[in-house]
Amino acid sequence: MTNDTARRAQRLDRKSPLAAFAKQFRFSIANDKESRYRAYALRHKVFRQELNYDLGVNADIPFETDAHDEHAILCLLNHIPSGVDTGCLRVVLIPGNATPPLDTLPLERSCGHSLDHPRLHPNLFPRTTICEVSRLAVHPAFRRSKECVLGLNEHDIQQLSGHDVKPFSPLLGLSLFLAATAIVGLSERRHVFAMMEPRFSRLLKMSGLAFHKAGRVIDYCGPRAAYYIDQHQAERDMHETLRPLYRHIMTELTPQLAEAPAQRLIAPPSHPDQSPISDRSGPG
Repeated sequence: MTNDTARRAQRLDRKSPLAAFAKQFRFSIANDKESRYRAYALRHKVFRQELNYDLGVNADIPFETDAHDEHAILCLLNHIPSGVDTGCLRVVLIPGNATPPLDTLPLERSCGHSLDHPRLHPNLFPRTTICEVSRLAVHPAFRRSKECVLGLNEHDIQQLSGHDVKPFSPLLGLSLFLAATAIVGLSERRHVFAMMEPRFSRLLKMSGLAFHKAGRVIDYCGPRAAYYIDQHQAERDMHETLRPLYRHIMTELTPQLAEAPAQRLIAPPSHPDQSPISDRSGPG
């Protein structure tokens, strides 16, 4: 183990099963062209080759990307022993100077007709306080289950209540959501939207990440609906078992998001946070 790996593992309780995860995996913000294309390559492998989704702007190249990546923070999960990029995600932001089509979230453009919640429409929030989490995926070689691109199922989530937490699923998939939660908080984009399957939102709720349905279920790469979560609420309600790992991920990502490439994306919100729901209330 390298000295850097040892230091990172020490941030977690040595007796915690999460420490094994921290020794094997690290999160990195894709702050340069090479790392961003590594994220695009993994997305191509999972979403196009494995799932046959019609995503991205050019299906003739082995990189899945679209216009919204221009204003997105991309994050990679890397398996340290093998060097393999194990997972990826993106957080799409809307900068204050954005022009069409980048002045809207991706789901507003592709699924806007399904957004029917009276209090959880992106238009009800200042543009510079909202974001969208998408393109979350785990490399197929690192999943125990092929049913979900994040390798999550109910049995694995239930392990969180015990002490038999494995370094692979469900922690790989859940850690991507923890990383997204950290990036959203550090970016000061409190109001988070995502398109996901209803069954997947139920799995996340079991881990303490309670997304609220913001639209109808439609056929969008399978049955999916828009969901919303308040990042502040997500931090408060997070499963106690996951908190040490969340703190570890936050510590790992904070200095990377302070680098110039990331800071160019994270412009300070130009309006005070105005939420149509109170700090402690959830939608009905």
